Amino acid sequence: RELAEHPYASHGFHWMRSGRQVRIGGHVTEAGPEESAADLRGRSPAALAAALAGAGRQSAVLGAYEDLERAFEDAYERAGRDPDATAPTWTLYVLEPDEVEFYQEEARRRHVRLRYRRAPEERGGWRRELLWP
Repeated sequence: RELAEHPYASHGFHWMRSGRQVRIGGHVTEAGPEESAADLRGRSPAALAAALAGAGRQSAVLGAYEDLERAFEDAYERAGRDPDATAPTWTLYVLEPDEVEFYQEEARRRHVRLRYRRAPEERGGWRRELLWP
C-alpha cells in the first residue's frame, strides 16, 4: 500500500566484515502478475506459506498470536499440497535506481562515501560525489 502511494524505495546492503555498505534508491514500478507469480515460485515453501497466510494483512493489527499460528498452519498445509499456489497480493516491484551510495569504513573514522546520482545531462548519465562521512 505504501509503495502504491509513494513509489520510492531504497535497498541497503551491509558487509560487516569488510566494513562496506551499498544503498540504492529510486522509483519503483509494479511488475506484472506473471513476473510476481514467478518470483514467488522461485522462493522457499516457507515464503509461499507466509504469502498465503498473510495475504493482504501485512502490518495490520493482529488480534491474537493464535490467529497467526492458525493461518500459518493452514497456509503450510496448502503450500505442501499445491507448491504452485499463487498469492494474489504477492507483488514484485522493480526499482529503477536514481541514486547509489558506496561506503567504505576506515579505522580512524575517515570513512569514504561515494554517491552516484542520476544526471542525464552529464556524460555517462551519472554524477559522482564524494561525501563527508
